[in-house]
Amino acid sequence: MTGILNKFHVEHGVHGARVMARSHQLTGDCEGEGDIDTAIEMLKDDLDACAKEMKRFVALDRRGSLFEGWPSAQDRVQDA
Repeated sequence: MTGILNKFHVEHGVHGARVMARSHQLTGDCEGEGDIDTAIEMLKDDLDACAKEMKRFVALDRRGSLFEGWPSAQDRVQDA
């Protein structure tokens, strides 16, 4: 889970990190400007949490492999 709304999650793989939405509807029904501002602010806070998690994953990739013998992200595999 990322953030308090649980609307987004971060996926991490070979090609890097990305944010995925858990559903198509990101806000409830908003009837006034205050509702809109509150809903959007909460989504922004969740996306900020996703950004922190993505940066953590990218930093792990830059450090290289965690175990000896595993190829790191810096290793280049070339066809012979």
